[in-house]
Amino acid sequence: MTSDTIVLVTSIPPRFGGDDEARQLSRVGLTIADAVQSFEANGFRVVSINREGEAAGIKGYPTVEIREVPPGGVYPNKYGPNFEPLFAYFGDAPGAIVNADIFMLRCDAASVILNQPGKVLLARRLDVSSSGSSVIGSYNRGIDGLFFSAGALAELAADPDVCAFQLGTPYWDVLIPVVASLHREVEFVPAPFLLHEIHPARWNKVEYQGLREKAVFAAIAHATRWRASRPRADAFLKGLEGYLGGPFQPASERSIKDAAVYMSLWLTKIETKPSDAVKVDLNDPVIARFVRQIFSHTAEALTIAKWLDAREDDSELPLFQKVRRFVKMMLKTRKTQRRAARVRALFPD
Repeated sequence: MTSDTIVLVTSIPPRFGGDDEARQLSRVGLTIADAVQSFEANGFRVVSINREGEAAGIKGYPTVEIREVPPGGVYPNKYGPNFEPLFAYFGDAPGAIVNADIFMLRCDAASVILNQPGKVLLARRLDVSSSGSSVIGSYNRGIDGLFFSAGALAELAADPDVCAFQLGTPYWDVLIPVVASLHREVEFVPAPFLLHEIHPARWNKVEYQGLREKAVFAAIAHATRWRASRPRADAFLKGLEGYLGGPFQPASERSIKDAAVYMSLWLTKIETKPSDAVKVDLNDPVIARFVRQIFSHTAEALTIAKWLDAREDDSELPLFQKVRRFVKMMLKTRKTQRRAARVRALFPD
């Protein structure tokens, strides 16, 4: 096997009219076609796994293999496929799972996962705006890319609660890397590596809260099953209990929210030691196009201006409400930093 035979699985949304098709066709910057081209340029063979009946709506990607699977997961008739068929497609082979609207800078990730056994690489996206040719910021709620060597995700593939999560849903991008970290030394590839053109989210608050709860229970159950044989699973559970100030059970809305924060902080702790395994070409003209304007502003002005002006989901809000949301975001950031300090105290290493 050579690096150009490694499969990258994604899920290209079909075009059957309506808001989703309009959103795809209205993209003016990095499109899904650009994303697919970037995957292939980096030595991956792209496979799109979709629900039954969706292949007919996927047009304009002649090099992409389309595979249909039965509907499954938490929301079988919404979002992308669940992880059971995704993991089953790879078997014990190395590969990658990346969201379909992610542009990958030139790199050697395919060679790394082919030649380094036990490797699991995670990557967050860097949000960009083509309309302003500028960087918005790193998306820190979850990951958008998962790269793994042969057999490295076997324990995840065997867990039906983990496999019930779907591409495109909230919290798959927290649960999957957390569970993987209990079994392998996962590493984060630092930005810039994966780029993403900003667009409105498709999920709603009710779905977000439900998936958060399912992710927390799935992570705790998985860690509990493996704590006797996986030191990191035991450390995860001990750290959670210390963070909560007592046992998770009986679960409450407060403990679920706090456990979800702890899961994110668990990943943040890993991310503080970024990997140098993947060499990313920072001379790639695509990233140069977006960072050009960064140096024409101070960091403070950039942060405030981009948050106020570049978010696409609040364009109708009055300036006062935008500023209020910005202040709330800053206060939440400080709260998260205090919680991170608690985790560092629990795990001083």
